[in-house]
Amino acid sequence: MTPELLQTALARALASAAAARGIDSGPVASPHLRRSQAQRHGDWVSTIALRSAATLHTEPRSLAEEIAATLRDDTGVTRVDVAGPGFLNISVSPSSLAQIAADIVSAETAFGPDHDTAARIETTVNCRLSSSCELQALHPAVGTDVLRFTAARGAAVSSHLGDMRLLRRAHPDNPVYLVQFAHASACRIERRATSAGIDASDFDPYTLTDDTETALAAALADFIATTGRAASLGEPQRITCLLEAASQLFLDWADACPVTPSVDEDITRLHASRLVLDRAAIIILTTGLRLLGACAPERM
Repeated sequence: MTPELLQTALARALASAAAARGIDSGPVASPHLRRSQAQRHGDWVSTIALRSAATLHTEPRSLAEEIAATLRDDTGVTRVDVAGPGFLNISVSPSSLAQIAADIVSAETAFGPDHDTAARIETTVNCRLSSSCELQALHPAVGTDVLRFTAARGAAVSSHLGDMRLLRRAHPDNPVYLVQFAHASACRIERRATSAGIDASDFDPYTLTDDTETALAAALADFIATTGRAASLGEPQRITCLLEAASQLFLDWADACPVTPSVDEDITRLHASRLVLDRAAIIILTTGLRLLGACAPERM
């Protein structure tokens, strides 16, 4: 289940709660989702009950319980918990997340935000660069990739000046290096898998059940929604945040779940499915870096 489909399910559940009260669901809040920061809280979090309760003349937690009960009937949803005053913590099935990775790969070059969204992101990054002499002064020392990624992150320039030595180093604490290294690692994994004869067409979403696979797939699934919010709010740092998180999740997954089997191990559907997840990560990291005006190296 994609975030977009989950938003639709939330909207329907809210409309049902409104109809039960004889209230028009038109004025209620849109079903915004954000990716959970902790796996114990599910894959996505929604505050729609908190934002809609007053309109429906009810308590937020009570409304959240109603929405949760409706969502639990959706086959793509595995768990819905109500937390605090009315937060909805939603988990979807690992296979549905894995299928999103396959859909990303199937889209190939067609994958990514629309032209208008990409143009607005580029404009925002360009404006941040042109309006900051201090940021422009970093260019000779750190190069274009670091400069544009740093501008997109939107942190105070003074902090970047203090971290200039780090920004020039091949170190995991350097956010640009982390994302580009993850991309190059994913490309290396793909080359090795192809050489080993792994056929991605044998993909089976039900084989990707490791926690690191689910977490990575959830991060990749959130890319389009994140770029849309980044463009509409003028906040490209949402993209850098997702890229950094996805990169670390990818590296954790790559350590835990080898795509290419060992010498004495047979190639199975699991390896084919992991290759698809790897390719989806390549597409997301490539698209994200290029949206920000940075390159996506295949070797480092």
